[in-house]
Amino acid sequence: MKALISVYNKDGLIDFISSLGNKIDEIYATEGTLKYLNENNVKAKSSSLLTGFDDLLDGRVKTLHPAIFSGLLSKRDEKSEGQLKKYNYFDFDLLICNLYPFREAAKSNNLDRMIENIDIGGLSLIRAAAKNYKNVTVLSDPEDYAYVKNEMEKNNEISMKTREYLALKAFSRSADYDIAIYNNLYKKLNNEEPDEFFVHGYDKYPLRYGENPDQEGFMYKTDNKYGIPNSIQLNGMELSYNNILDANAALETVQDFDETTSVIVKHRTPSGVSSAETLKEAFINSYNADPESAYGFVVAVNRKLDLETANEMKHKFIEVLIAPDYDEDALNLLKKKKNLRILRSNMEKDNNYAVSSISGGILIQTRLTYRYDKLELKSNKEAGKEKLNDLLFAWKVVAHTKSNAMVLAKNKTTVGIGAGQTSRIESLKIAIDRGNDNVNGSVLASDAFIPFDDSVIECNKYGIDGIIEPGGSIRDDDVIKRCNEYNIPLYFTGKRVFLH
Repeated sequence: MKALISVYNKDGLIDFISSLGNKIDEIYATEGTLKYLNENNVKAKSSSLLTGFDDLLDGRVKTLHPAIFSGLLSKRDEKSEGQLKKYNYFDFDLLICNLYPFREAAKSNNLDRMIENIDIGGLSLIRAAAKNYKNVTVLSDPEDYAYVKNEMEKNNEISMKTREYLALKAFSRSADYDIAIYNNLYKKLNNEEPDEFFVHGYDKYPLRYGENPDQEGFMYKTDNKYGIPNSIQLNGMELSYNNILDANAALETVQDFDETTSVIVKHRTPSGVSSAETLKEAFINSYNADPESAYGFVVAVNRKLDLETANEMKHKFIEVLIAPDYDEDALNLLKKKKNLRILRSNMEKDNNYAVSSISGGILIQTRLTYRYDKLELKSNKEAGKEKLNDLLFAWKVVAHTKSNAMVLAKNKTTVGIGAGQTSRIESLKIAIDRGNDNVNGSVLASDAFIPFDDSVIECNKYGIDGIIEPGGSIRDDDVIKRCNEYNIPLYFTGKRVFLH
């Protein structure tokens, strides 16, 4: 077996070559790789012996030559072998090649560094070997080494199925590499988002079904750091499509809180949220905020889950539990619930574009944030410190609640949530109904401007004594006037947090 090696990332290379032993008859390598191999007592020859030239243009040209590419692309039939023999060329059976770190270079925002890290020869080698997978094994990343090593140890050969698998991985990596180049270079050269938008999903996770049993469903990663796709499942059945949507909503909500917080979600919108001194208290409060809705729910917390909180959870019907970490005794207790899906998740927010699918296209946007530039008091009366804290708490919650969203809160706990209605006043009535006797003394957050003073009239009727909203209605003056009449503090954020 003849091998050609040209790698930037040299991790694991020597161990892998050593594991193949005498399976490799001859190794050719490009200059930098050759030096590394020789320093580690691996015998190899320079690719320059085949091409007839040393690296050109400071390494921009090393392998772009028929002696290299004919050896990777030969069909191994009589006609191909005759043509190679004419020029004293020969076949390669194995290519080990990975690419310049363009993404790392792009982080520097230095154009020259980005340009010099656009790999030409390496990408061409990988594509050539992948095209000819029937005859050539292509290893395009160090993570492939163990896969081939195990197969060689077991079967003493690399199967066609493995070559197919590695070729597809190589094409995926080359496509992802080109996407990174286009996206980053376009932004650098034009100082705006690209005209064409590419999404790379990988590490497919098959789901039992989609939103309904007759729909197929899959989850793909688009990043190796954020969100539910990168969470570690510690217990329970596999996640369903709807579990993932609800878990994502719960995680994104709880990430907005610095205080110890528990978020309960049903159907992609919060049903109960609470911040408290202890996690146990926060969970109890979030559950009691709407116990009727909290059946078969998803809960996310932003602190390490302790045994006291786990004891409160163990008798509840929870579908998915999300936390940054777990005390061992708490985890062992909850693992007794075999169907409970327990996730350990990174609490860092994802600031990449949000992408949604529509028929015939996709929509992208920057992610919604509750943060505003300036909070303006619009009424004559100010809210006291505690009421203002409740208003800011409610504002964070309403930013994650489906429109037309109206959130009532008291003592940093939701009292009632109205969501997903075609009428804002109807959402308020639902929130009031959910809050029952606890509504008195609560505050209201609205995700978009309050269009009429009817909502203020309703607030006064039930003792709601604080409102936070974006403002911007042609009837703002009517709302302000009514708040002053009822002595209700009113604050404008100047920012809408409408969530469809």
